[in-house]
Amino acid sequence: MLIIIIFILDWSSNLLIFKLFQEANVKRLMSVALALALVLVLAPWRAAIAGPVMGKGEDSEQTLKEKPDTKPIRCVGPVNMSNGVVLPPGKFATSLKYRYVHKNNLYDGSTRKTGNYNGKYDRVNQTMQLTVKAGIFRNFEMRVMAPFHIKQVKRKAGSPPSHKDTDYLSGFGDVVVMGRYALFSQRYGDWCHLAIGAGVKMPTGDADHENVAPFSNQHEYMGPGGQLGTGSWDPKFEIGATKFVGRSRFDAHLMYTVPGAGAHGSRKGNQFKYDIGYGYALSRDFDVELELNGVDQQPHIYDGSKTVNTGGHTIYITPGVHWKLGENYHLSLGVPIVVYRDLNGQSRTPDARSSYCLGEDFQVVARIGFTF
Repeated sequence: MLIIIIFILDWSSNLLIFKLFQEANVKRLMSVALALALVLVLAPWRAAIAGPVMGKGEDSEQTLKEKPDTKPIRCVGPVNMSNGVVLPPGKFATSLKYRYVHKNNLYDGSTRKTGNYNGKYDRVNQTMQLTVKAGIFRNFEMRVMAPFHIKQVKRKAGSPPSHKDTDYLSGFGDVVVMGRYALFSQRYGDWCHLAIGAGVKMPTGDADHENVAPFSNQHEYMGPGGQLGTGSWDPKFEIGATKFVGRSRFDAHLMYTVPGAGAHGSRKGNQFKYDIGYGYALSRDFDVELELNGVDQQPHIYDGSKTVNTGGHTIYITPGVHWKLGENYHLSLGVPIVVYRDLNGQSRTPDARSSYCLGEDFQVVARIGFTF
């Protein structure tokens, strides 16, 4: 059923409504993002929205949990971003997330290029990521993320350009280990959850996938985006915030990654991710959510040289739904929609020699999660 939904949504991404989203004014989007962030930090929501509050006190969640008929209805965490909640000591959580990304259009900035060009022209990336989190001691948790990738890319070569190769690759990727410390926690009576964290992506995935002719005449190995791993140690830094108010949930998260030197003279560019989300528990069984996700990706280095057709800035709006199958497990689905993009590219003469960035026009994220 999930595969059927993916293909229907992929086809639908070419409809007019998706094209209209592409024309959104980025200044307005950033204004909305800033407003949401200020709301999360400043607004007095206790008086505005009815529902139990976290922390201590007569009407707190701690008290209401002891009453079977008044146990608070909570919203599950957002599907396409992280948050600011740190697990208590002895608590465990695990999730399996599936992400499908289809890139089949070339872009120069925000302009779609419709010419016939050499190089990659269609890419499908599928990732299944297992995440395990554990509360180690008060206000501190550890988490491990282990991905499995399935990658396919189609490329053109020749004059005029024509299809020459479909490259297929699958296997385990680079494992990420992170620790996170809670500066504030609603669980202990603070106004919100606020956590800072750091970690590293380790070079556990294969980074030696070789090119085939005629592409091997220029580069012996596939670029860092075409490998299962990068061969580098990449430090990561994060800060996250979460606020529960009745059935509502507000989340914000920032992540900065600084890749190290990778295999075969390659290095991925620095990446800054920023996310804001809102969720609402419709009932004990279903939640709805809406996220704003941004990715600012710097260009990659390939065989010692910076590539002109990688990196850029992309903003998504992600509507989602959560099905709470039981008290300790759930199923989530989200569809990130591109509303703004500014991708790197380089025009040349003749036009067939130009290099443009392959941009995604369809993505879907599914997750099943458990807590123990």
